[in-house]
Amino acid sequence: MEAYDSFSSYKERMKAYHDKMTSPRELILGDVVLLHYSRLSLFPRKLRSKWTGPYMIKKIYDSWMVELLAPDGTLFQANGHHVKKFYSSEKVIEENEVALDEPPKE
Repeated sequence: MEAYDSFSSYKERMKAYHDKMTSPRELILGDVVLLHYSRLSLFPRKLRSKWTGPYMIKKIYDSWMVELLAPDGTLFQANGHHVKKFYSSEKVIEENEVALDEPPKE
């Protein structure tokens, strides 16, 4: 019985340590994210990145499904657990880009 109590207290301490070291993932509309490319595990490459993107979040569903906007303008859905925030010094995707050498259309 002592071993069981010792093991359960050990599990509680390890869970508290793990929870302290991790932060909850918060995704909001307009965030720029990278998507985990799961098909890459079928053809492993040593130095190839497993993340594709960047994509912009257009909609978040209740079941952690997110709708992403690709740079070419296509919309698609992905699992929210397979995305991570993309940090950059410049904004990568602009929703309404205007070229400076063209006059605005009215």
